[in-house]
Amino acid sequence: MAEPFEVDGAYSTTLVRRHAPGIGARPEIAYASALISSRTQLPYRGRMAWGRTVVIACWLAVAAGVATFAVLAPGPLDDVGSFLGGLALAAVPLVLAVVVVRRFPAHPVGALLGASGASAALVTLPIPGQLTTSGVLQGVWVLLYLPLALLLITAPDGHARSRYARVVAYGFTGVSAFFVVGCVFDALFPGTPALQAIGGVVLGLIMLSLLASALAPVLRYRAADERERLQLRWLFVAGFSLPLTLMLCWTGYLVFGDPSLVGIGLEVMFVAIPAAAAIAVVRPAWFDIDRVALEIATTVAVGVAVLALLTAASLSFGIRLAGITPVAALVVAVVLTAFAAAVYPLARRLLARVVYPERGRVLAALRLLRQEVDAGRAEPESVEAMLRETLRDPGLRVAYRRVGDAALVGLDGSPVTGERLEPVRLAGEEIGALAVSPDRARRIARSVADAAAPLVEAARLRGELARTSAELAASRERIVRAGYEERRRLERDLHDGAQQRLVALGMSLRVLQRTAPSADTLAGSLDTAVAELSTALAELRQIAHGMRPSALDDGIGPALASLVALAPEAIELDVQTGELPDAVGTTAYFVASEAVTNAVKHADASRIHVSVHGSGDWVRVRVVDDGRGGAVMRPTAGLAGLHDRVAALGGRLEIASEAGTGTAVEAMLPWQT
Repeated sequence: MAEPFEVDGAYSTTLVRRHAPGIGARPEIAYASALISSRTQLPYRGRMAWGRTVVIACWLAVAAGVATFAVLAPGPLDDVGSFLGGLALAAVPLVLAVVVVRRFPAHPVGALLGASGASAALVTLPIPGQLTTSGVLQGVWVLLYLPLALLLITAPDGHARSRYARVVAYGFTGVSAFFVVGCVFDALFPGTPALQAIGGVVLGLIMLSLLASALAPVLRYRAADERERLQLRWLFVAGFSLPLTLMLCWTGYLVFGDPSLVGIGLEVMFVAIPAAAAIAVVRPAWFDIDRVALEIATTVAVGVAVLALLTAASLSFGIRLAGITPVAALVVAVVLTAFAAAVYPLARRLLARVVYPERGRVLAALRLLRQEVDAGRAEPESVEAMLRETLRDPGLRVAYRRVGDAALVGLDGSPVTGERLEPVRLAGEEIGALAVSPDRARRIARSVADAAAPLVEAARLRGELARTSAELAASRERIVRAGYEERRRLERDLHDGAQQRLVALGMSLRVLQRTAPSADTLAGSLDTAVAELSTALAELRQIAHGMRPSALDDGIGPALASLVALAPEAIELDVQTGELPDAVGTTAYFVASEAVTNAVKHADASRIHVSVHGSGDWVRVRVVDDGRGGAVMRPTAGLAGLHDRVAALGGRLEIASEAGTGTAVEAMLPWQT
C-alpha cells in the first residue's frame, strides 16, 4: 500500500515501488532514494531541526545584546527613536524566521532570516567607547547585506544549486569577512597604505557581489519548474525595492540636495526581501502575485518617468524643487499627476506583455474565441480546450453551476470538486468555476476568469438546455411506457377478474332460462348471481380506484385515512390543508400512497409519518419512515413515476434515503386553482 509523505508542506500518496523498486516496504527509505536519484532535495520536516536552533540562537543573541547595552550604557541615548527603529526593523525578519521554522524546522531560509534580523539588530545597536562605527567595528555594516544577499542567492529552498550561485555565495561571504577583519586592523593600525588600498578593492568586490546576488534569482528562474518559478516571482516583486531606493535617493538630491530619502528605500528593502522569501517558502500561491508584480512594475516605470521630468526641469532651470514657491509647487504636482494618470494605462499594457505574458496570451485567445462563437464558427464548450492549451494545463476543467440545485458540474456533466477553484462570476452571480489540475502550482488569474465568463455562461445555458431536453425526453418515454403498462394492467384485471365473473354470471342466467327450475331453486341461483355481480362491481371499483381514488371526493384527509389500514399501528397522519384542486389532491395522494406502500412492503418500517401542509402557494407532502433506507429512483420504478407526476404540475420531488437511516420522500406542489 502507498503511504503519505510530505514535501514542502504538501502531502502526496504514491506507490512506493513506483519511486524506488526493490527498496522494500518502508516509504521513507524509498522516497529518500527516489529523491536522491532524481537530484531533488529531501523534505525539511523530519530532519534535524537545525534551522530552528539557529533562529533561537539569533533571538537570544539580540536579547543578550540589548540587555548588555542597557546595563553598560553610560547615559541616556542621544537618539532613542533611531535605536527603537533599528530594533523594529530587525524584528521583521526575526518574526518571519519563526513563521518559517514552525512550518519547516530545518529550512535554511528560516536560519538566514534569523541571521538577517540578528545582524540588523546588533549592527544598529549603539555601542559606546572605542567600539563605535568609527572604530574597530566600522566594517560591520556589511553584515546588514550579507544575509539578504544569501537569501537572494539560495531562495526559495535555501540551497545554492548552480555553480554560479555557489561561487557568489562563498565569494560574498569570504569578501565580507575579509572586509570586517580589515576594518578591525585599520582601526588598530591606522594610516597603513596597504590596508587602505586593499580596502578599496574589497569594497568594490562587495558592490559586485551585491549585483551578482540580485542576478541570481533571474538565472535560477530560467531552469526552474512552475512551482519554483512561482516562488521566485515573490523575490522579483521584492526586488523592485532596489530601484525604489535609487529613485528615492535621487529624489532627495533633487528636492533637498542630499540623499536623505534613501533611508526610506533601505527600510522598505529590508522588510520586502525577508517577507518575500518567507511567503515563497510557506505559501507561494497566496494570491495572484503576477498581478501584483505588474502593478508594482508599472508604478516604478511611471515613477521613473516622472523623476526624469523632474530632473529635466531641475537641470533646465538650475534650481532645487525645495526652493520654488508654493504656487509653482502646486502646478508641478498637478502636471505630474495628470501625466502619471495618462501614462499609467499605456505602461501597464506594455509591461503586461513582459511581466505577465501568460495573461495576455490567454485574454487574446479568449477574445478570438468569443468572436468565433458569435460568428457561429465555434462552440462555447471549446473554451475548456482553449484554456488547457494556452495555460499549458491539460487537467484544467471548466465547470458551471446548474440552475436547479446550484451543483458544480463540468461540461461533460460530471461533478467538479476541489479547493483550487477560481470562481467565474457574471453580473455579480457565481455561474461556474475554473478548476486547475494538481500539477499547476498557481491559480488562474481573476482577469482570465472574468474574460471567460460569457463563454462559460453560454456553455452553461446550452448544457442546461440539453439536460432539460434529455430529462423531458426521458419523462415522455416513461409516461408513454407507464400508459402502456397501465392499459395492460387494466386489460389483465378486466380479463382475469370482472370479465370472467360476468361471463360466468351470464352462463348461469342462460342455464336458468333454459332449465326453468322451481321457485326455491331459482331464488338460490339468483342470490348467487347477485353475489357474483357485487364481486364484479367491487373489482371494477378497485380498478377505477387505481386511476383516481373515489375517497378523494371527500377531500385529501379522508383519502389518506384509507391508507392507515395498511399498517394501523405504524402510520401517523398530519393533514393541515384546505380543499385542494383535483389535480393537486390526486398527485398528493399518489405520492403518499406510493411512499407508504414502499415503506410497509419493502422497508420493514415500524413508524411512518405522513404530513400534508398547505402554506401560501405551495402544498408540501412529506412521508418519513424508519425503515432500511437505500431507496433509489430507477427509470421504470414507482418513484420515477411520482417524479413525472410532480414535475407535470411544476413541482419538485426530493428523496433522502441513506442505508440504515430510513427514507424521507418530500413533494412540493404548487397550489393551482
